[in-house]
Amino acid sequence: SNYWKKEIHSFSWLRHLKARSGSLARKHARFLIIEWLQLYSKWNEKTWEIETLSRRLSSWITNIDFLLAEKDEKLLELLKKNIFKQIKHLRLHANKNYFSSLDTEYTLEISSIKKIKILRGLLLYNICFEEEGKRYIKYIKMLALEVLLTFNSEGLHFSKSPSTQLSILADLVTIREALISKQLKVPDFLSIIIKKSAHSLRFFRTSNGCFAIFNGSKQETKFLIDKILSIADGKSRARGPSSLFESGFEKLNSSDLTVFVDTFKYNNKSSSYAPHAIEVNVGKNRMLGSCGTTFEKDKKWKTSLFSAAAHSALIIENSNPFYLKDKDQKINCRRYKKNGGEVLQSVHYGYKNRYSAICSRTIELGNNGKDFAVLDQIYSEKLLNFAIRLHFNPDIKISLSRDKKKSMLILNEQGWSFYFDGKALLTLEPSIFVTDTGKVVDTNQIVLRGETIKENTEILWGFNKET
Repeated sequence: SNYWKKEIHSFSWLRHLKARSGSLARKHARFLIIEWLQLYSKWNEKTWEIETLSRRLSSWITNIDFLLAEKDEKLLELLKKNIFKQIKHLRLHANKNYFSSLDTEYTLEISSIKKIKILRGLLLYNICFEEEGKRYIKYIKMLALEVLLTFNSEGLHFSKSPSTQLSILADLVTIREALISKQLKVPDFLSIIIKKSAHSLRFFRTSNGCFAIFNGSKQETKFLIDKILSIADGKSRARGPSSLFESGFEKLNSSDLTVFVDTFKYNNKSSSYAPHAIEVNVGKNRMLGSCGTTFEKDKKWKTSLFSAAAHSALIIENSNPFYLKDKDQKINCRRYKKNGGEVLQSVHYGYKNRYSAICSRTIELGNNGKDFAVLDQIYSEKLLNFAIRLHFNPDIKISLSRDKKKSMLILNEQGWSFYFDGKALLTLEPSIFVTDTGKVVDTNQIVLRGETIKENTEILWGFNKET
């Protein structure tokens, strides 16, 4: 695929050879670089594409001690000559106009990653070969502006995708470590955003160490997340916040049960249309949530995966909230304790102009980790069709009762029952889950369908752990 071709030419895999260390791994790495230089040292549209080139430069520069541990002067001269040739090309094309074109061509999560990786390549060259100078100041200012425009006050990236933020955090940490190694001052904005970003990312960590899936994020691996957070602030497994109120996320915990909620603070840079979407984890197992990652998916796929229907949420008239006339509608959220448990009440007006509807979702989590209840309410005088969708993880077995009033689930050899109360039809339907590699896996969803019958339509539903 195009993705893997870019990965090969970016040399990002050099870190894996370095991790193995030893003379044999070093010899193999040097052989592959020399072979690449023989084949691609001259400009080529694909192998010298700006982001791929900048990633290659970063990889060669950050691994140069490993490559030259045996003091190969011939390789050093060859590398320096080609690095200089590539940096000239990068400097010529990586300007404000090019960055603007990335914003136009790609969604925020992709354009932001590309821009940070390009700036990382430019800055690493300056730090390692030229130190502080006019170009260094220019690129640091560009980096500071990008951070200012794409991160909020809580340190959350505007894409609201944990895996996107993790990738950017790793690049920011690499720049900081290069500055420290050369005994140069780390700019205050860089230290602050690394600290804030690492802290906000911990919100999304599940009990198995991976990420909850929001806004097309990948789950990532515990090993990778631990490694990046550890280098960022030395606290790989520190406890994260239970609320990112300004960013629009809340997390309810009780014993083995964790419920992540997107309370939805809309911004014109986010791609998802799923207010009140939830992800539920039981121990180290994911029960339900969205339909997975948008990794390496085309525009059509992304549109589908970012839609409200691809999340565990309430949808009116099979349409996205906060769309067209409703883009700038308001939301409300409050959280409080009740009988030893926690309650989160969220309200959104994302259907107000089009359907005269206000949606409320109240989630109550008991203190024993064995049950939680959700009350979905629609305030509208119009006759509207609604659907409450719950997309389950592929490894969960589900069956409906004969009267279709409840459902039984088997999760990691534990039984859970789903129940509901209100005027709605319960169905079990096919769904999909997209894994971190982009593989599409078949799974199931429970759907509660109905019509608004009066000014306030209420559907109460929830899960109980069988004992």
